[in-house]
Amino acid sequence: MNALRHTRQHGKTMNDKVLWQLLDTIRGTGAAPSNALSLVLQLLCWWKLSKEPVLPENLRFEVFCEQNTSAQLEALRSVQQHTRYPFLDEGAWQGLHGASDLSALTQKIRLLGTQGLLDTLLLDDVAYWSNESRLETFTYSPGLCELMVVLAKVEQAQSIYIPWETSGQLAARVTRTGANLWVESQNPSTCAQVLNLIGGTNWELQATDPLRAPKAINQGKLVQFDATICVPPMGAKYPSDICEGDLWGRFPEQTSVGNVLHIRHLLAQTQGLVVLAVPSSLLFGKGVERQLREDLVNRGQIRTIIALPGGLCGNTAIPINILVLDSNSRSQSIRFVNANHEAFKETSGRRRVELKDSSAILQLVASDDASPFARNVTTEEISNSDFSLEASRYVQDESAQRLSNTLKRYPLRKLGDFFEILRPRQHSTASEGASVNEVLAQDIPAFGYIRSASKEALFDLQSPKADSYFIKTDDILMTFKGVVGKAGIAGDIPPPGQSSWVAGQSLVLLRSRLPNQYPPKALLIFLRSAIGQGLLHQAAVGASIPSIQLSTLKNIEIPVPPLQTMQAMVQAFDNEARIQTEIERLSLQQAELTKAFWPL
Repeated sequence: MNALRHTRQHGKTMNDKVLWQLLDTIRGTGAAPSNALSLVLQLLCWWKLSKEPVLPENLRFEVFCEQNTSAQLEALRSVQQHTRYPFLDEGAWQGLHGASDLSALTQKIRLLGTQGLLDTLLLDDVAYWSNESRLETFTYSPGLCELMVVLAKVEQAQSIYIPWETSGQLAARVTRTGANLWVESQNPSTCAQVLNLIGGTNWELQATDPLRAPKAINQGKLVQFDATICVPPMGAKYPSDICEGDLWGRFPEQTSVGNVLHIRHLLAQTQGLVVLAVPSSLLFGKGVERQLREDLVNRGQIRTIIALPGGLCGNTAIPINILVLDSNSRSQSIRFVNANHEAFKETSGRRRVELKDSSAILQLVASDDASPFARNVTTEEISNSDFSLEASRYVQDESAQRLSNTLKRYPLRKLGDFFEILRPRQHSTASEGASVNEVLAQDIPAFGYIRSASKEALFDLQSPKADSYFIKTDDILMTFKGVVGKAGIAGDIPPPGQSSWVAGQSLVLLRSRLPNQYPPKALLIFLRSAIGQGLLHQAAVGASIPSIQLSTLKNIEIPVPPLQTMQAMVQAFDNEARIQTEIERLSLQQAELTKAFWPL
């Protein structure tokens, strides 16, 4: 891995310089910026193919180097008959006009070729380097691509499947190993150009939607590849006919959720390792995503989960994860590696994020030892965590370990043993009903009781379980999405019904089942503490909008101090509330002191 990284860093400077010279040459020709890279790659492919005996002399690059663009385009159309897969992108030629539009570029390519600077040109990551690659071409950090190929344990004699490839970055690396490669892409132009620049006969490229119309079929059955490597489109949704019209029984979940369908397709087409990148939402999502996780865990098909920093995929800063699945063997544990850490990322020019010390990540994957970055987790422990697969839940850094050790001072019990977890009412704005007041996050004070419910709303008193939504004295309200863990407690409030209080959509109600065993005020003191906040933030999922799933909240283990200690906490809260009331009274008195002067 270090050798790969050294080669990439050593060659990148020269590759970059040659690429930028070619792109600079094409500016001002009338070519749209989004087409510039494609034109450069097409002409480079033509130049390379012209050195091969397969291309007739009358179609070679030299013959058309100084001719007009119409003649060059017509010749390129004929050239495609002699390629492994057509690299011509007709759309990139639109807008070009005049005899000299591309002459500067073709002459520059001829000069660089004469100087021997194109013979060793390596453009596997050209779409990633260039700001001018098209929006439909998804690019990835070179380090991410190299890590995924190494994790797949690619060998020369293997057959490798790469679906949803657009940039050609993964395909290029696998092609260079000598393995037999099958690529499927809905936007194959850039991938075709990159693969043609590499050459060889060990790859096949198919223009297709891998999910809707897989092309690797033999005698009516899906071809079974030795390994699969890919970055499927994240967050995609599919129409119902994808599942209904499936001929191979790939989709037991019968869902529109792409994150689930992608994995089912990959497992159906692979006898061996599947290495793919997925968003974090797949690892903690509810419904069909949880159903998939439970099935994969119970079947023992997950080998490794690696959490990675954000910014490694295209222009998104969302953190991603690598899943290593094995369709052949059954595992009783999963290796979790949390590499979403500053130790494993570096920012280069143009704010590009790159993996750092990938060899250390591979060592963490290969080891069975527990560390602040990695741990083996049994399927039983994962089952007890409601099949959540976020690495941060299982791999504790130093601060998380300190938190865990501190919590062990007292016996631990699940929050749900003492408190009922009530989600806020799910509603749209009603046009009629009883007038109620919603408590919002902004109504929760830093000290004392919640004293206001600032949002007016209408509520149907006849709706199912209407009574349970009304806040009662000593109910704890806590934010569980967006800002996680802001907590307060209800004091004397109106009884259920007209003008009563309900929780806002970002708040969850914690209602005591056993107030004599665990007083609500004692729980509030814990939740507000640094230890309680650390525990809640540790349980939160989601990068852009953190949240705690209510099933997770129910199973959070909280310390159970002796009852005498909890009564002291209750007394401390009561004193805090009295002081807060006095502060508010004095604040009003303070405001009145100068109110009579200079009135309007």
